[in-house]
Amino acid sequence: MDAIKHYLQRRRTRKLALHVLREARHVRHMREDMAAPEELRKLTESETALARAVKQGDLASVEPLADRVFTAARKLSPLKPMASLRENFEILVVAFAVAMAFRTFFIQPFKIPTHSMKPTLYGIHYEPADKPGLGDRYPVKLLKWLIFGEWYVAIHAETSGHVQMHTFPGKIFPSDTTIRVGNADHRVYDGMTAHVHPGDYVFKGQLLASGIRNAGDHIFVNRVSWNFRKPQRGEIMVFRTMGILHPDIKTNEYYVKRMVGLPGETVSIAPPNLKINGDVMSEPEAIARIERKTDGYAGYLTTERFNTLLRTSSDTVSLKDDEYFACGDNQPNSADSRYWGPVPQKNLVGPAFMVYWPFSSRWGFRD
Repeated sequence: MDAIKHYLQRRRTRKLALHVLREARHVRHMREDMAAPEELRKLTESETALARAVKQGDLASVEPLADRVFTAARKLSPLKPMASLRENFEILVVAFAVAMAFRTFFIQPFKIPTHSMKPTLYGIHYEPADKPGLGDRYPVKLLKWLIFGEWYVAIHAETSGHVQMHTFPGKIFPSDTTIRVGNADHRVYDGMTAHVHPGDYVFKGQLLASGIRNAGDHIFVNRVSWNFRKPQRGEIMVFRTMGILHPDIKTNEYYVKRMVGLPGETVSIAPPNLKINGDVMSEPEAIARIERKTDGYAGYLTTERFNTLLRTSSDTVSLKDDEYFACGDNQPNSADSRYWGPVPQKNLVGPAFMVYWPFSSRWGFRD
């Protein structure tokens, strides 16, 4: 038994010595061009002595010599303060840089702010709720928001007084509006439950409206693909509004619509159909399902306002070689190329291809 213990001890000692030598050699290679000559000489001498002891099987000398090598190596490469924190911070910086580069050149996230693409994509919206449910209380409400993007909202009167508002909402507010109580204005949103009506007298803190705020669909956009292929009809397109001037459009913003007209084509609408060069488009499926007016789609519609481009079925828009025609899937409620004209090619960002959050029936790849 003693022979076995002695053999195992020799093996462990030799293994430790070889590990120390390997690490010392690594430190020397990394620091020899900037280390003090005296410190470098001490490390080299201690390495040589330890290697000789290992080769000669001098176990009694290996441990103290290994300590000498370790000490000499530390002087060449001293421990940095808060080394663990610094290392984790460096990892986070690199990860952030990689993520930003990936976002800039490959895939970029966007959120849908409005309902112009409904029911394909939903923007921020509210649903009626008389009171909070079990999932709308801490800490469960945090989990509900992280998974489903839903958050219970209650609007209370900031002062006492009579309720003033422009419309009688019934049980559900039909549109965004302002409730005035005394001298205080309270913003409420389309879809919220109404707890008061015009003329009611309310006290400070009384509930005026409540509902569930849905964060809207957040999408990934492929910034690369249109560099290698031409955009295709029916794709969900993301573009910048720079240079597009119209009262209904915000300048230098990102918009999400569906690409329906390509360069060189002539676009017209004969409700519920989209026409390209005089022919009704029955494909791709993304456009055909809008024309069928099922599942919440209203078909393609002409506009009713003056100073718009497609007010009648006989109106047409001819696209230049670097222009695209963008339409929202929610035609009754979409300010798009029917109003403010084509999108220049230089404004294109890329096609949207996936809803990554929240987890709803629309989560996943979209067309």
